[in-house]
Amino acid sequence: MNVSSDKSALLTDMAIPAEYDFANILFAGRCNRTCPFCIGKELPAERNQENLNIFPPRNINSFITEIQRLNIREIVFTGTTTDPQIYRYERELLSMLRKEIPLARISLHTNGALVLRKIEIFNSYDRACLSFPSFNPETYFRMMGSRNVPNLEKIAALAKIPIKVSCVINEHNIGEIESFLENLRRIGIKRAVLRRLYGETRSWNVLKGNKPSVFFRGNPVYDISGMEVTYWDFDRASCRSINLFPDGTIGGEYLLSRNNPALPTPQVRT
Repeated sequence: MNVSSDKSALLTDMAIPAEYDFANILFAGRCNRTCPFCIGKELPAERNQENLNIFPPRNINSFITEIQRLNIREIVFTGTTTDPQIYRYERELLSMLRKEIPLARISLHTNGALVLRKIEIFNSYDRACLSFPSFNPETYFRMMGSRNVPNLEKIAALAKIPIKVSCVINEHNIGEIESFLENLRRIGIKRAVLRRLYGETRSWNVLKGNKPSVFFRGNPVYDISGMEVTYWDFDRASCRSINLFPDGTIGGEYLLSRNNPALPTPQVRT
């Protein structure tokens, strides 16, 4: 049986650990940014079947069944090769999930390029995470492939939901981190994540001199002048998620590249 084509296909109980933090709905297709560290480059081409104009997403009914069975309370719209706000049926999918899983919190992980154009839909999520590595247009271009830096200050002013900023760290922005965090505080951002890319061999000496207030899933969380700042190392993270890939495959690993190329043989529930 092919899990990507059979909507009744589910992962076996043994294929999924007992507890999960969240469920990802993944989108693939054209994008408005060209990030060199795009996760989609790590996945087999067959997983990245374009789904921006498909409603409902492939195998969504089976995925909803798994979310309900596992009692997952966090659903995230995100992408492998695209931004989820490019998805044509964003509003319709949100409405569908609100009806089918009314107790779940639905989050958006976006690059922010379309937020101001779609602010009403943006505010219909429960919370959002914005991938935003720099306020400097040249640095932003090196990391995101565009000089059109989203107006984060205006987004923060118009947001009616909690927003978090996710900042990948590399050689292009490492020297800006202190001023970057200060700018986030200035515009009212309360939560930020500094991300060390999966497989990165370099060590970034960030937040030196600060002591973590807590640890979350194996990673330190700091209080920086009232702003919560997490230093996220994917190699350390102990998160668990289930993932609906663009081709309809359901995976059970937090690190998306580990879901591939082979998945456990699915079973049909009767």
